[in-house]
Amino acid sequence: MLLLHDPIQAYAWGAVDGLAPLVGTEPTGGPEAELWVGAHQAAPSVLAEEPTRTLAAEIAADPTGRLGAEVVAAFGPELPFLLKVLAIGAPLSLQAHPSPEQAERGFAREEAAGIPRDALERTYRDGSAKPELLVALVDTWALCGFRPPAEARRLVEALQVRQLRPLQVALESDGSRATRTAMEWLLGLAEADRSAIAVGVFDAVATAGVDPHDRSDPRAWVARLAAEHPGDPACVAPLLLNLLHLAPGEAVHLPAGNLHAYLEGAGVELMAASDNVLRGGLTSKHVDVDELLEVLTFEPGLPAPVPPEHPAAGVTTYDAGEAAFRLAAIRPDQAGGTVVLPLAGPALLLSTGGDATVRIGHDELHLGGGRAVFVSAGEGPVEVAGAATVWQATTGGPHLS
Repeated sequence: MLLLHDPIQAYAWGAVDGLAPLVGTEPTGGPEAELWVGAHQAAPSVLAEEPTRTLAAEIAADPTGRLGAEVVAAFGPELPFLLKVLAIGAPLSLQAHPSPEQAERGFAREEAAGIPRDALERTYRDGSAKPELLVALVDTWALCGFRPPAEARRLVEALQVRQLRPLQVALESDGSRATRTAMEWLLGLAEADRSAIAVGVFDAVATAGVDPHDRSDPRAWVARLAAEHPGDPACVAPLLLNLLHLAPGEAVHLPAGNLHAYLEGAGVELMAASDNVLRGGLTSKHVDVDELLEVLTFEPGLPAPVPPEHPAAGVTTYDAGEAAFRLAAIRPDQAGGTVVLPLAGPALLLSTGGDATVRIGHDELHLGGGRAVFVSAGEGPVEVAGAATVWQATTGGPHLS
């Protein structure tokens, strides 16, 4: 069992001191977007007892011992999941993630082309898929998956923006082909047309009497995106995508090909350990339109819901059906003060909202808010006590019992 120090990512969209009240970390005084817990090469956790050594290096020294033979056989010698806490102070970019096959092909193609992995124009940072699961900690809003074409057309038409007439025409037929045609038009606009359309949309929502505080109104999000991303016609995305509200404790699973954008809120996110993001707008970063269109799934609808399950007192699991990861919230105070976890495989345990104690046999670690431990394969069972919520990240598999 290894006590970890975990990095905070200060992306511009993060809320100022946003993670501190969510997890109990010390405020930084600046944007706090993501707390990363894991072994991803971009920002790995480090060992508390040896801060110059990363969790990635520790696993690389003994993959089978740390991860277990079955995990290594299935996913290779690296931790297959990455745990995060997100504090969404401003909308993220419009984005999607590739399937395993798409990621493998795209990564190999860019490697063969000699594009440096840290190059701004790079699309595939690694050869892995990046499905995600987010559990809301507060009321959280997101765009997720396409609306039915007829519904999207009505919303676009109601704006009465002359320059959006081609978008309405594209949406007049039914099915995924209509949505694809609409996105091809929107993402393929020439620079001069992009600016004119964005200005027209901004003026339309500004004069429509939209309540900017009505988060259930997609036009309010169009207004906000148009103001924050002047010149970007992707600000109409709330009219084309489903507007999703997650209450605290509710979850969404974002599989490969799902176009989405987190808009506001906070949550615990678990994903496959990849950094492959294909963006479609609302960003200053690289946008690869052709590759995004190849990756997207255009069938309308939201992903299947991820209902919380309660296999044992004090344990709530969120199983998205992904082999690489499964998330659970452990609340010992709901189980008489202690929860025992079998933990056959490798696991990350992150304490939020208070203090917790984690024990394996006679080995005991105390976790303040925002602190985490890595548990190697076969080390369990693990006893968790305290008033905090402890988030457990593991590979997919049978439910806890």
